[in-house]
Amino acid sequence: MVIELDIIQTLAVAVVVLFIGRFVKKYVKCLERLCIPDPVVGGIIFSLLMLAGYSSGVCVLELDTTLQNVFMTVFFTAVGFTCDLKVLKKYGKRGIQFTIIVFLLVIFQNIIGVGYAKLFGLHPLLGLCTGSAAMTGGHGTAGSFAPLFEELYGCDGAMTVGMAAATFGLVSGGLIGGPVGNILVRKHRLEAVASARKGEQNEGAAETKQETPLSAGNMFHATNQIVISMGIGTIIYILLKMVGITFPSYVGGMLMGVVLRNISAYTGKFETPLAEIDCIGNISLTIFVSMALMSLKLWQLAALALPMIVTLATQVAFIALFMVFAGYYILGRDYDAAVMVTGCCGFGLGAMPNGVSNMQAFTKRWGPSDTAFFVVPGVGSVIIDVVNGLLLTTFMNFLA
Repeated sequence: MVIELDIIQTLAVAVVVLFIGRFVKKYVKCLERLCIPDPVVGGIIFSLLMLAGYSSGVCVLELDTTLQNVFMTVFFTAVGFTCDLKVLKKYGKRGIQFTIIVFLLVIFQNIIGVGYAKLFGLHPLLGLCTGSAAMTGGHGTAGSFAPLFEELYGCDGAMTVGMAAATFGLVSGGLIGGPVGNILVRKHRLEAVASARKGEQNEGAAETKQETPLSAGNMFHATNQIVISMGIGTIIYILLKMVGITFPSYVGGMLMGVVLRNISAYTGKFETPLAEIDCIGNISLTIFVSMALMSLKLWQLAALALPMIVTLATQVAFIALFMVFAGYYILGRDYDAAVMVTGCCGFGLGAMPNGVSNMQAFTKRWGPSDTAFFVVPGVGSVIIDVVNGLLLTTFMNFLA
């Protein structure tokens, strides 16, 4: 039996799925420690129920996910507002080093993914779904590129593969960061430096930032600026498409967010209420991921099980080896670099919260690192989606 849900009913189910994930995490503490988001937990549970319904022939839901693309665009537009060019200047050399790491990770992850896809005789764009789209990009980027792969290039199952790979990455990214950091501390004899920092206060750490109270007026202005950016972004998207460049639809809105934020910062003619923009962006991301995961058709993964296992295991091994033998040296060859490596393992396989969680656990044992907590979340939140989006688009256009 097939039950069709309309756009409002689908949105309501997405919120219920979110609350299910939050409820389960409350009692399954390991999910909280691994920083697995509420919608991911709820979405996986919902997808498993749908798999059971499909396999037994009892019931299958047909969802109207029209709003999924809207929420995705709102989130990435909000990300664009975080890019303040004045602040980026303060990151200096470490920020450049970190950007190089992200650039290399994205390239090698896609080479691995596409290489295995061709080896197993699969559509090469499925390789991108198990590459940086899901690894460095996480559920958000995987969910935004997968529809392009499916609709424009006939890559069936891209959404399911991308979401499954991103979920695997969240778990593995939270597991390997600490062990890789420990290897670096012992290999390069950093115990003395770490011990000297053990008693220091980490006043500038990212996790201690104060919450800004929200206001109705600022929420109104934040909504207006996001909507304007999204509207102009659609024009940018159309113009790029006319010249033969295929970008995800959210890129235009994200670029306009960057423009408005920096016009505000340099001219002072108007304000960008960042706390409210961030709030709207986080709400949109949560609902988007919930809708993306609950619409997974897990039965489509049966034929892809072996290729996915081999590819994702290789991705985990690669990032561990890359960080030990290359990433640590690129990032500065010191204790701060070791801490940043733990963060890179987290977001390079899962998401930025994974990276911050890895660094928190690592510095709690060894000692604080103001630099790591300043660079990884600060630079990473700005450049990851931009660099990953541009390189994914390059790979996509080349392969297609």
